[in-house]
Amino acid sequence: MSDFLKFKNDINAIEVTAELLGEVMDMYAAMPPDERLIFEMRAMRVLQLLAKQGHDANRGMVAMTITIRLMALDAVLEDSQLQGWVLPGPEPGLTFVHGDLLKAAAEEPLIEGPEGHPSFVPSSFRRRVLQIAAARGGA
Repeated sequence: MSDFLKFKNDINAIEVTAELLGEVMDMYAAMPPDERLIFEMRAMRVLQLLAKQGHDANRGMVAMTITIRLMALDAVLEDSQLQGWVLPGPEPGLTFVHGDLLKAAAEEPLIEGPEGHPSFVPSSFRRRVLQIAAARGGA
């Protein structure tokens, strides 16, 4: 059993908002490129952001949830059917994502993907994105 499977249910039980995922993505984008590539630097920045916002209880698990949801989002964005929801960023490694993708990433259950990496079920994720877009009148 992978490490991810051991705490997947705990991660799925923690709620994070699309706005918070977006804030963290913006924070990552503002980091110097050499720091952005270091997991520990990104993790430290997420913990600092959560502390600044007053997330004292369970801050470590919330930070882990954010990190894992963004990793899963990155994995699911390889799906060619989602390419219309993203735009290339100003430099390699940076991508602009539609807010509906962030909302789906905040809501969709995490699974263990290939090689033990966190992911979303691609077909379910696509459906959720379309439902979110339809609900706001934009599908």
